[in-house]
Amino acid sequence: MPGPDAASRAILDAALVEFERYGFRRVALDDVARRAGVSRTTIYRRFANRDDLVGAVIERENVSLFDDIAAELKDAKPQANIYVEAFTLSILRFRRHRVLNQMMKDEPALVLELAHRHYGAAIERMAAALRVIFPEGFADRIGEAAVNDLADTILRYALMALLIPSVDPLETADDIRSFATRHFLPSLPVSLRVVHA
Repeated sequence: MPGPDAASRAILDAALVEFERYGFRRVALDDVARRAGVSRTTIYRRFANRDDLVGAVIERENVSLFDDIAAELKDAKPQANIYVEAFTLSILRFRRHRVLNQMMKDEPALVLELAHRHYGAAIERMAAALRVIFPEGFADRIGEAAVNDLADTILRYALMALLIPSVDPLETADDIRSFATRHFLPSLPVSLRVVHA
């Protein structure tokens, strides 16, 4: 992803607005350039192509989303298991994000394509969020491989919950907690199902 210079930020901000208005497939780079107050050439100096720009916008929004989730859960007193709460909050936050939620609804093939292309970065983001959420020292005790496995499991179940229809409703926080408790939590190794300080 390009550095945080002013032109890159303006391009990403403009692209986000355009994606929200017109969807990911219908946005023209000329419109993004006009909204950002830069030339189309400036966009191409920072992003190899349109797909690279889409990926950069999604990456930036996901980083912000995961940081917010981690911060909210860090000092929260969870109603349920911390993994269940992290899973539930992740689903709810993705659904509230106008652009990411719209992409899930309108462009599921694009979601899977981007997930495939950027899955390593997503694992790193989720693992970093888990390290913030966990009690001090817990991530070190279970080790990096276990943290990454947890991140992978959370992401796989979240994609499933967001993209695949469910027999049971997954609309409210309680619905999502119930799903996570019945399906997601049992998929974890017994030794990791409860986070100990």
